Amino acid sequence: MSFGVIGSPRADGNTAAAVDDLLAGMTEHGWTTASAVVQPQQIGPVGDCAACVRRGACTIEDGFGTLMEQVFAADTIVLGTPLYWYGASAQLKALLDRWSCLLDLDEQAFRARMRGKRTVLLVAQGERGFYEAAPCLQQLEWTARYLEIEVAGRVVVVGHARDDYRRDTAQRERVRAAGSAVAAGRAADVQPPWFHLRHTPGKPLGGIYPPG
Repeated sequence: MSFGVIGSPRADGNTAAAVDDLLAGMTEHGWTTASAVVQPQQIGPVGDCAACVRRGACTIEDGFGTLMEQVFAADTIVLGTPLYWYGASAQLKALLDRWSCLLDLDEQAFRARMRGKRTVLLVAQGERGFYEAAPCLQQLEWTARYLEIEVAGRVVVVGHARDDYRRDTAQRERVRAAGSAVAAGRAADVQPPWFHLRHTPGKPLGGIYPPG
């Protein structure tokens, strides 16, 4: 099973659409997939870890536990985020920060439940310069490797306005193909050799892959 985490405030934005396409590629190989949009109010920020350790359980009452049950049940996790200031969104970062709570409460148990999973890191950005997504990908990759999660793919899509990605057929086909590759046990990196190009906010980018 594959579970997609959509760390975006837009349930119908570019990140969500790209995660959906990636999962659709996996279903072509018979995989069961599911996804969830991480809402700002669903996962609170890290609090006083010492208090949680004394209690033996997390003192923050929110949707983190429910979301983590879906993460634990999955063989492959898609971590999807829009690119904000060269990093992940606050929603996705809150989820990852709370993983520290589980390490503090019972590191060996948490590691055992995460070890051996695979992940695909998906970043949706508004610019065409690939280097802008690199710090975010590195942070997510190091987090995964710390927990002994295999990084099965890195996917970067471009879309400034809400529907830019949805209208870009070439991007969508490549992302679905990446999902299919992951389901087949192969690596799936979608990292074209982009260069920084100026754009007008709100104006369609016209596709990121040049003809030919």
